[in-house]
Amino acid sequence: MKGSSSQANLALYFLISLATAIAVVAAAAGINHAWPIFGESGGQTINVAAQLTPGAQATPGAQATPKPVTIDVGDNPAKGPADAKVTIVEFSDFQCPYCAKFVQETMPQILTNYSDKVRFVFMNFPLSQIHENAEKAAEAGECANEQGAFWQFHDIMFQNQSALTVDNLKSYAAQLNLDTAKFNECLDSGKMADPVAADMAVAEKAATDAGLTRFGTPAFFINGNSLQGAQPYANFKAAIDAALAAAQ
Repeated sequence: MKGSSSQANLALYFLISLATAIAVVAAAAGINHAWPIFGESGGQTINVAAQLTPGAQATPGAQATPKPVTIDVGDNPAKGPADAKVTIVEFSDFQCPYCAKFVQETMPQILTNYSDKVRFVFMNFPLSQIHENAEKAAEAGECANEQGAFWQFHDIMFQNQSALTVDNLKSYAAQLNLDTAKFNECLDSGKMADPVAADMAVAEKAATDAGLTRFGTPAFFINGNSLQGAQPYANFKAAIDAALAAAQ
């Protein structure tokens, strides 16, 4: 019995040592399994200093209160009046399920209930390292935007997240009666890769300026104040109401 007990203790010691070693290596690599900077819940988690990946909901108390930031949205697609008192900037990935959840459940409520009080701006953050079609989907959105059809294309992509190959994207352009020759040339040439990359650079700067250590898609800034994840409408309402009150 003593021999069996010693072997069990030795095995337990080995497992503890192995777990400790893995934790040390993970920490040194900047890997964090709590909530990713850009990562989906339950997926890989990577800190700000390493690589940007997707995510869902922030862990309460996981970081200090973010600082308000100024975001240059350029001429990105927007809904709502340019002089609205509240601007909501979203960084999104067309293959991110939490982004689709926001679009389908929360965004309509915001636009309906705040109408001319809010301007909503879309910016790209495709996580191509885990979403193989996200980059070309983002480029396709830009190509559709050239023809004034961004929001229609935005909606059809979120409705068909499992079908976002290049062939699928071209078929959606045809369904929307876009100039398919122009759209296909735009998508195949890769000319929209730079605008997509520019959006991603803005996201990284916003995260850094806000002092965020963790950040997930969909990511929002409401008048420059960070709100992360596909949160309930009530949380957006509270943030928007606070921004409206501050803007008076």
